[in-house]
Amino acid sequence: MWWVAAGAVVLAGLVFWLVKDALLDDSYITLSYARGVVERGEWGMIPGEVANSATSPGNVLLLTLVAWVVGSPVRALGVVFTASAVVLVLALRRAALDRGLPGWTGVVTAALVGLNPLLLSTVGLEMTLAAALLAVLLAAVTGSRPWLFGITTGALALTRLDLGVFVLVAVVCCPRLWRGWWKWFVAAVVVAGPWFVFSWFHFGSAVPDTLVIKQLQEAWGEYSFGNGLGMLHELAPEATVVALLPAVCGVLAAVVLAVLAVLGRGRRAWPWAVLGTGGAAHFLVYSQLGVPPYHWYYAPSFIATTIAFGGLLGLVASRVRWRLPVALVGAVLVVPSLWVVGGQGLPWRTAPIETNWGSAADYARIGTEVGRRVGDATVTSPGELGTLAYFCRCRVVDGFSDRGYLGPEIAERIDRAGPLTAALLRLNYRHFQPTEPREIDYLLRVADGPGPDPFWTISTPLGPPKHLTLEPASP
Repeated sequence: MWWVAAGAVVLAGLVFWLVKDALLDDSYITLSYARGVVERGEWGMIPGEVANSATSPGNVLLLTLVAWVVGSPVRALGVVFTASAVVLVLALRRAALDRGLPGWTGVVTAALVGLNPLLLSTVGLEMTLAAALLAVLLAAVTGSRPWLFGITTGALALTRLDLGVFVLVAVVCCPRLWRGWWKWFVAAVVVAGPWFVFSWFHFGSAVPDTLVIKQLQEAWGEYSFGNGLGMLHELAPEATVVALLPAVCGVLAAVVLAVLAVLGRGRRAWPWAVLGTGGAAHFLVYSQLGVPPYHWYYAPSFIATTIAFGGLLGLVASRVRWRLPVALVGAVLVVPSLWVVGGQGLPWRTAPIETNWGSAADYARIGTEVGRRVGDATVTSPGELGTLAYFCRCRVVDGFSDRGYLGPEIAERIDRAGPLTAALLRLNYRHFQPTEPREIDYLLRVADGPGPDPFWTISTPLGPPKHLTLEPASP
């Protein structure tokens, strides 16, 4: 097993070097939170402002803990990324061995998941961690480990609340979990409960404010989550198709595994069918929410269905004499991912799938200059603030960094909600105390087309260029 872990460390380290300069704008929101805790003891993006817009408190807490040791949020991200890759491959291998499937199928599945262009386009967010935890959840089910199931359930809730869909599907579809149910229930409450109680009282909201912020954004024109893969295909056709390949195979695999289990011919692979079903359920839940098609929203479904495909490979390999052809099927699907990953350049400047207006390098350059010019003054966000705020180290504000903007948004969301959702939102924000937004000193605005000064121009290969302007809020 040590060689599997060592190989994962080496490969993950190389991949992180490849992608670290092309992190998404939202990734730097997470890194800003981690840095705020380490440097200022504040839970928020900007100095002197407490916020609750980190969608994944678990990811922030983990990055913060590692950053205290290694001294940098970006280096901490590299450590967490590498550790998540090791957990992913070891957990998938353990799950396969638990059910008498070849251990190498877990390794192949981990490669399919970890090298998926869509997942690599989310590095810095919580999706790599989510992949590792979903693999551990699978291993908890295959090995009938209730305490591990509960610990993982709590960790998934802290990573992203919507990942609870997978837990719910597993509980419904795996009756064995109800034997000694109190073990996993107690473990989950002990792991996740303290944070949500603290957040409810301290921040005035048990769940992150992004629940309200993102839902109010609704669709991008004709595209919402339900049909958003079409938009991603228009932006990055090759990368999107390659990312979809193992996921589509996984959907079919989950159906096949479920049918075989019902017929009594593949019951040992039932947990993989359950995880694939969870991926489909997650997709349906997000489709009903009507949120924008941020590409990382698709990652949990892609991860789960790809793992289901690995389960089918393992079941087939355990029943045939010649296993090499089965291994080649998995290896063949890895090849297109390697082609996309290598085609972005070494190292990446931009991710193969993204919707940001500018690259990380653009925002880092401009953010550093904005910080030099404005000092401690307050600057409006142009709409994408993560990387700008990280490199500016100044007060770049909008609803993500300044909760003064949140009061009207909460009221609007409650007004538009149905009776049950409105009641839950009121309960969640029972302890919320509205505040006034910070007074604005400078306006940082975005405009279409390249600017007269190339320094302020931002662009990515997937969209037209834009430029930023910085001006005083009042003459």
